[in-house]
Amino acid sequence: MNIHSKNSRRYMRIALSILQLLIDIIICFVCLRFYRVDKFIIQLLVISSLILFFSFSPLYGFRHWTFWDELKACVRSSFYAWCVCMLFAYSLNWRPLRITASFALFVPCVLAARYVFRRLIAASGLYSIDVVVCGAGMAGQIFAGNINASPFTLRRITGFLDEDADTHTITLTGEPVLGKIRDFKSVRENVSVDEVVIAEPEAPRNTIINLSHRFETYLHSVYILNTYSDTVRGINDIQLSTALGGLLNPFNRLIKTVSDYILGAVALVITFPFMLAIGWKVRSYDGGSALFKHKRVGNRLKPFKVWKFRTMVPGSEKLLQEMLADDVLRREFKAAFKFKNDPRVTPFGKFLRRTSLDELPQIFNVLRGEMSLVGPRPIVEEEVNKYYGQIVSRHIFNTKPGMTGLWQVSGRNDVEDYDLRIKYDMYYIHNWTVFMDIVIMFRTIWVLFNGRGAY
Repeated sequence: MNIHSKNSRRYMRIALSILQLLIDIIICFVCLRFYRVDKFIIQLLVISSLILFFSFSPLYGFRHWTFWDELKACVRSSFYAWCVCMLFAYSLNWRPLRITASFALFVPCVLAARYVFRRLIAASGLYSIDVVVCGAGMAGQIFAGNINASPFTLRRITGFLDEDADTHTITLTGEPVLGKIRDFKSVRENVSVDEVVIAEPEAPRNTIINLSHRFETYLHSVYILNTYSDTVRGINDIQLSTALGGLLNPFNRLIKTVSDYILGAVALVITFPFMLAIGWKVRSYDGGSALFKHKRVGNRLKPFKVWKFRTMVPGSEKLLQEMLADDVLRREFKAAFKFKNDPRVTPFGKFLRRTSLDELPQIFNVLRGEMSLVGPRPIVEEEVNKYYGQIVSRHIFNTKPGMTGLWQVSGRNDVEDYDLRIKYDMYYIHNWTVFMDIVIMFRTIWVLFNGRGAY
């Protein structure tokens, strides 16, 4: 990539960052005027504090990869700025309530503006951060797929580096394998590279460190994809790390269980009138039962009955046996344990499945302690033996299956590769946080509105 192109992209980044700064200042000023904070010295203090903490976060230069990272940084920086302003407000007898109200209005407004601004930049193609992924294996391709599905990051996958470049030229996500790792210098001369992500989770630690040092010779932005959560503890100058993170930690599982009961009770109160209406509609269609129970594998591989609204005609099991006489349908069912176009599903059942409203009764499973609001994908016993194996399944189902999860917000039933589904569940278990659950629940709402990947 020639020097003029690099300079033009650097200037574009600076220009867009300045524009983002001006947008933040305008929004802050409008929020202050909205609550009649008219003194210039107060306006100057509030705006200066916000810009200072935003700059340190850093919230300029498009450093954050996801909207949720941006949200956390904005809330944290705004809180720090508010604390500074409150110190002056009480000491100088200003009106703290008006300043507080201005901050409360500023945060959602600036987040909405930043989201729209980034999407506009991505749609216009004015600027992108080009990323090369070291490792074209499953972890690297999952990462690339998530980046391609998230325009907010402003990242663009240029391609992959892999030691098997001679046999793999195109990945499943569509990007080319540019060469082997040792070819990085020549690759960088031919394609744009701003950042490198090392996606070799199974490589030895020394290999990862050597790769990082090699790439840092050419550029500063080198990231290592972490698929397991480590808790680092220090003993004097000795650093120890443990994989007992996420939901492998009993205390985290306790927090998750308590939050499931609380949020499950709230969800039941909100959705119960809708469940009554749906149940009446299902029964009135053909006079059959409103609810359907299906055997699934739960916590510690113990079987339980998952509750759903019935979406199929009565006698569906008998019809299934007749359908399995067809070789094509039998192969489809053996692969996914369901049909993409199932003739047994009623018209109203199709609507329930498309919107996932058929899964609302699973709130009762959550309150019974059999499921979680967010967790690994619930599976049938046949899937354990065919795809997971006893060791992996015991690891995954050391926690409760969820009504939703990473598997759902990442394509739902469109994720046909079982290895990929399992990796989503493994990643969730090892990297679980309360904030991750909140993000997944919000993303689930968006996916449900889209109806993407549901059948």
